[in-house]
Amino acid sequence: MPVANLGYLHISEQQAGAWKSFGVDILGLMAVERSDYSNSSFLKADDAPFRIMVSANGEDRLLASGWEMASAAAYLEILEQLTKSGVQYSNGSDAEASERCVSEFVRLQDPAGNTLEIYHGRTLPEECACDFESPQGIERFITRDMGMGHVVLPAPDIEETHNFYKEVLGFGDSDDLRLPAPAEGAPEMRVLFMHADNPRHHSLALFNGPSPVGCIHMMLEVGSIDEVGSCLDRVNAAGLPLMASLGRHCNDNMLSFYVIAPGGIAVEYGYDGLQLDWNTFTPTVSTVGDVWGHAYQAPPSE
Repeated sequence: MPVANLGYLHISEQQAGAWKSFGVDILGLMAVERSDYSNSSFLKADDAPFRIMVSANGEDRLLASGWEMASAAAYLEILEQLTKSGVQYSNGSDAEASERCVSEFVRLQDPAGNTLEIYHGRTLPEECACDFESPQGIERFITRDMGMGHVVLPAPDIEETHNFYKEVLGFGDSDDLRLPAPAEGAPEMRVLFMHADNPRHHSLALFNGPSPVGCIHMMLEVGSIDEVGSCLDRVNAAGLPLMASLGRHCNDNMLSFYVIAPGGIAVEYGYDGLQLDWNTFTPTVSTVGDVWGHAYQAPPSE
């Protein structure tokens, strides 16, 4: 049984509260206060208890991506598959599961060293049971059974990492994007886009290079181009750096821009992403990333 969707991301930050302010004031997410976990921030995007959990632990990086299984039975099947494939994992404690609002989860690393948390059964404590209401008037994020969006992870040994996600976790291929080397003597840039068991074009992508923050970017999708534009206005008003200007991707049709969040993680904020029937889809191979726009910029120096 393949993974259902990207359920949440766990991020760490050096400056306590920076991601909470960014998530609320810029992205339009809703902060949820949990008295038992006052040292963490929880950002809500829909009827799930949260989609982003932020811990202040002295570093800026992605700590883990949380992947949802559709049922307890599917969860047991994936654990059996992990064991059969010789993949080591550890069980999350009851306290950790409670913090993540899940019934149970396991923690493991992919071949590139990225930490994954595979879980089933999102629980809904009273403090998280409120209806989603965006402080910035976002009508809705495109989530539900498709999960929170997508994440792009560093994978210098991209073939081995790709094989793990495909053969062990059951992801399917969406697109193999190959772009010219950014500088003479450097390798070509390659991104492998992979879908989970939902219609979103990709819930995961692998990039053939490293990242100092453990994440190439994450993506949130909204329901209109006006909400993308309004967010871009908030980004510009706050003087936040962009990783890429407004543009539209070729492979998933997403119209988006990329803003650099506190600590250096890039967030793609988009609209109009493809939803596909995998029974009739043939994976693509691309050599062009964008229909228009998306002028990429180097991250600001420290």
